[in-house]
Amino acid sequence: MTTPTALTATAAALEGAAGLRGADWDDLDGPDVLEAAVRLGRLKALVDGALVAVAERLEDTGAADAVGWASAKDFLTQVTGGRKGAGGGLVRVAQRTAELPAVRAALAAGEISLAQAGVISNRVAALPRDPELRETVARALLGLVEEHHYDATDLDRCVTGVVKELDVDGLLVGTDLSKDHQERGAHGARYLSFSPDTLGGVRIKGYATLEEAELVKTCLMPLAAPVVTEPGACGGDPATFGHRDEQGRRIGRGCPQPGCSHTGRDPRDHGVRMWDALVEACRRLQATDHLPHAHGTTARITVTMGLDDLTSSLDAEGLLPSGDTLSAATVRRLACDAEIIPAVLGTEGQVLDVARASRLVTIGIWNALVLRDRHCAFPGCTRLPIACDAHHIQHWADAGSTSLENLVLLCRRHHTLIHRTPWRVDIDPGTRRPVWIPPPPVDDSGRFSYSPARPKPPPLVA
Repeated sequence: MTTPTALTATAAALEGAAGLRGADWDDLDGPDVLEAAVRLGRLKALVDGALVAVAERLEDTGAADAVGWASAKDFLTQVTGGRKGAGGGLVRVAQRTAELPAVRAALAAGEISLAQAGVISNRVAALPRDPELRETVARALLGLVEEHHYDATDLDRCVTGVVKELDVDGLLVGTDLSKDHQERGAHGARYLSFSPDTLGGVRIKGYATLEEAELVKTCLMPLAAPVVTEPGACGGDPATFGHRDEQGRRIGRGCPQPGCSHTGRDPRDHGVRMWDALVEACRRLQATDHLPHAHGTTARITVTMGLDDLTSSLDAEGLLPSGDTLSAATVRRLACDAEIIPAVLGTEGQVLDVARASRLVTIGIWNALVLRDRHCAFPGCTRLPIACDAHHIQHWADAGSTSLENLVLLCRRHHTLIHRTPWRVDIDPGTRRPVWIPPPPVDDSGRFSYSPARPKPPPLVA
């Protein structure tokens, strides 16, 4: 069996790039530094182009799924070492550039970066489903990169102008006849993503149709109305607001709210009120019985933290199921009006005691399982508990108990996988955490069969 050409090229590229490791970058000076940066940028673009092609092939063949990964996106995120969702970005570019051969060719040749290809494909995907229009807009944007060296931000800003130049009369984009095409295109490009900024916050990005956005705004606007009170109700004195004495000290009473003028007006601007309205809407929805249930419980925020840290520590952190952390002060605030799930944690963080075991996976056992595993316990999978099942390591029918020592959290895909393949899982008696035993390697040599092509039948004659 011969090695595929693409795999050979990958190995050769890796061997060649390994020479960068021993390069003495301090020897570069003047124009050489600029030239090195240009070449490395081109090299990175070439690698990204190859990754997009591989991402497309992974989706087509299901190769990552066959070896136990939840999806090609998760596999690509793992091998590239990016943030959660990085693999999904590669797959998304692969899917959207499949209908834009000029963009795919430019990316494969290293003429545009992955970011530029992403902007072009995303913005073109929101246009009416007219192949000629989409291809023309894509080629125009590629021309701006070649002639004027537009970066991804420049491309994103100029798309509207490019479309207007190509459709001066608005026959394709600006008329009611094409409105349905626009809406379908926008609906196909919808998404919502959350990206932690490592500074205690999360950046939220999204895209939606006008109809969907109007629905969200209609629900949020009543909750986003300014909260007006009587002057001075906040505790401050409106008559002395902004006044200072000769030493520059503030005169009169103040209040804890930054920017408050104590006049009773809401100090929050529109953007802040809309975000507060979204959070309030989620809290009200959470308090109802309309959200899908997971193992007998409604949606709840789960934070793992030692009891001593919760009651006394100032610099400890609480762990969310996603792997992000909250300060001890935030956890204590959540605990004021949240359902408290009592659990005793050992020195290594293992759950030592939660509700008593029974034949079925009770809410107490489920909570303990979530505290211990946090997400799907299969290697490399991070599916959250709401998408997981409690798997009996030793089946109940085989005298297995429904206890923490005999359960492991698995997403639906890996729950099915462990029942159908030789993968095994045990609980380490020391750490009380899952330990996985992969199946033995399989020699698949000689299992490939070859069937010669059959001759085409002769044409039918009338």
